Amino acid sequence: MSRVVAGEAIVVPVRRGAADMDSIYTFNNTGSMLWSLIENGGSAGDLAARLESEYGISPEQAAADTDQFVQELRDAGLIELT
Repeated sequence: MSRVVAGEAIVVPVRRGAADMDSIYTFNNTGSMLWSLIENGGSAGDLAARLESEYGISPEQAAADTDQFVQELRDAGLIELT
């Protein structure tokens, strides 16, 4: 479950029920932007392209940053590969 509050995404993983919340995650502006793209079906390529255009970074840097962010989300159990 996620909500945007004061410009930051707040994500609460709910497993089996509300009483099983492990943690609450908050993202900065960049993380919130990427989370929104993920929620709307964006691919890793979409995320990297957005980082590249928003921040004027190289495609390689955008891909590396995206890979790190996505891996951190996977490690936290917030997303799964389909």
